[in-house]
Amino acid sequence: MCGVASGKMGPAVRPPGREQTSVFRRFFLTQSSHDYLTNQMTTHYLLACSVSASVRQSVQIKFDDLKLPQSVIETLEKNNTVSLRPNLSNALKNKLDSLRVMQRELYDGYCIHYNDCHFLTASYFESANQLIKEIRKEADKANDELKDLWESEFQNWKQTAEGILRPLFKDEAEFSLAYEAYLRIFPTRQEYKTPIRVSVLGPLPVSLTKVDKPIDGDAIALAAYENQINTAQVLENAKNNAADKALLISAELLDDLDVRSDSKIGKQQTGGDKKRGSWQITAEKLQLISDSVPGFENLSQLAQRLLQAGIDIQDPDRSVRTQGSKEFFQVQDEIKLELEEICNNRQPSKGLNALQQSLTFSNSYKTLCERIKTVENSDALDTLIKDVDLELNVYEQRAKQLKKLVQQRRELIGEADENLDNLLDEVTEDEETSVAALNNIDF
Repeated sequence: MCGVASGKMGPAVRPPGREQTSVFRRFFLTQSSHDYLTNQMTTHYLLACSVSASVRQSVQIKFDDLKLPQSVIETLEKNNTVSLRPNLSNALKNKLDSLRVMQRELYDGYCIHYNDCHFLTASYFESANQLIKEIRKEADKANDELKDLWESEFQNWKQTAEGILRPLFKDEAEFSLAYEAYLRIFPTRQEYKTPIRVSVLGPLPVSLTKVDKPIDGDAIALAAYENQINTAQVLENAKNNAADKALLISAELLDDLDVRSDSKIGKQQTGGDKKRGSWQITAEKLQLISDSVPGFENLSQLAQRLLQAGIDIQDPDRSVRTQGSKEFFQVQDEIKLELEEICNNRQPSKGLNALQQSLTFSNSYKTLCERIKTVENSDALDTLIKDVDLELNVYEQRAKQLKKLVQQRRELIGEADENLDNLLDEVTEDEETSVAALNNIDF
């Protein structure tokens, strides 16, 4: 697999080139007599990829079927306990789960979406198309393997069915009737040969060209008219979703940068051969979103610069590390300024609110750290804790740091028996050492 969503991709984020676009143009020009790509209003393409099974995957067993006492059934239902639903074939379930991980990679890595509607841009077509081929290939491989597993899976289901039914029936004849009914639920050998299906719809060009209201009775014109209106609304909602996600990502990134020193930048941020780093994921997501939503292009480029600075900081060459550290602090400031500019140009939303709060807290974060380090009694410390707990879900990393400082200070105040002045001379040196060590903790 290739592209921005692949776990094996290198840390640098490569912008799509002209070759990808030309491949995409050739693809669509051979698919239709309509020159969709010369239409400047066509910017996105509708894509759907489903992974399903043609056979039953599980069976639901109601509480009544288990012959439990009525009082037990009522208690289970009262507590919203779900009924039993054992898998008919664990092998089939595992294959489907693996393919759906790839399906999710396709949607998350290359598309923006609104509900179940996913939209692809030309820039990501080649990588998405390659992943679709991989999904189909893995589905064919899974079907070949499942075909040879029918006998063992059927035997496993027999054991499961007997384990469920044997305690419920004292009469052997009744047990046999129920047992045979359960066995008939399992897919036949023929059905199990190719149970997994991959269905792909599109990519279908989405034209935003305004269509005049049709004359009554012209079904084709009416379809074009309604298609333009309905699809444009869904695409706009998808763009708004993507923009909101970018704002939330930015709030989290700012939270991380506020507590991140250049000495604590590693693979967890920049990624490696086996796993992507947090900054790498952020850069990839922002690049994807900026390809569909205007206003995030500069932020996307800054995220890529941040990622490269993190990589340079880990370089064996000292001069490269020095330059990386310099770039890290510079791009950190530029990201903050860019986020402030974005906030001034976005409509109110959940993501914008989170980013605005994160920016506000970022400005007061260092001041709050200093206030915690110098507070002299528990009452004053408790007052500051209210600020520390502010919107913990947005300021997770900063809150962790602040809570550590609060605990450190509380222990110090406790040792002083609420009279910190008497101990200040004794603990100053130890405290400075402790705080310095705390600042180096990797969050």
